[in-house]
Amino acid sequence: MVSPYLIRVQSGREEPEDAFVSVSYRDHWFWINDTDYRSKRMFSFLMYLFRLAERGKPQQVPVLTIPTG
Repeated sequence: MVSPYLIRVQSGREEPEDAFVSVSYRDHWFWINDTDYRSKRMFSFLMYLFRLAERGKPQQVPVLTIPTG
């Protein structure tokens, strides 16, 4: 049977013990279970795509100079 989801993100109020990746947001925890290989693989693939989409050189931020004397 083929699963209908690409990534299964679980949530709850307690910090997960068996998470591949987790984040706390507004008093809730969101995570991908460490035993969910399909979700782990898809999440890793998406992170790889984001990494490829980054530019080669970080953008230069403007420098603000404030005279003190």
